Amino acid sequence: MSMEYRALPKGNEKLSALGLGMGGIQNAPADEIEAVVSRAIESGINFFDLCAGGASVYQPFGRAIAGRREKVHFQLHLGVIYNEQGEYGRSRKMDETRRTFEWMMETMGVGTVDMGFMHCFDEIEDFEAMVAEGGLDYLKQLKDQGIVRHLGFSSHTPAVANHILDTGLCDIMMFSINPAYDYGQGDDYALGSVSERAALFRRCESEGVGISVMKPFCAG
Repeated sequence: MSMEYRALPKGNEKLSALGLGMGGIQNAPADEIEAVVSRAIESGINFFDLCAGGASVYQPFGRAIAGRREKVHFQLHLGVIYNEQGEYGRSRKMDETRRTFEWMMETMGVGTVDMGFMHCFDEIEDFEAMVAEGGLDYLKQLKDQGIVRHLGFSSHTPAVANHILDTGLCDIMMFSINPAYDYGQGDDYALGSVSERAALFRRCESEGVGISVMKPFCAG
């Protein structure tokens, strides 16, 4: 069975219907991470999310895509940080978020980012804090320079997602979609009513905003 590809509405990219996230793969050895990513590419997967659960992911990911960067599309998140042990965290402080974003690009050996994401906004105050710190302006600058191709964001909250979509700046949204969440079941990330979530998805469709799905199996 061949892979299905879908066009990003505001772009000419054809993204595989199945993507690969990096949320837990940091627990594997580096050579295994590289092998998994390589096998995914060889199997037709060309869409990757790089909100990695650990800093150890970026170097083997970079090795896996070396020589075939043009075949791969990935999301890189501004707002992800890692401590000295390489453990994942979040921040809105511009100095450390920018430093980490640039470190991720350097470690992967890439000069461009397909989707520059503002990371994990579940409260409007989170988004406003990043704007106040200059994070949105930073990503817009990178887009103007051709380093970032598309702006996006991740959220679990319909009201916050709508607030960000109101800016008109984002081509893609990463959101938690699965039947449990959509019908008010699941864990703490099952945010928003059934009607709110459905209305958000319809809005994205009508406005040509792509949806990158996270937690499709209710986070495992």
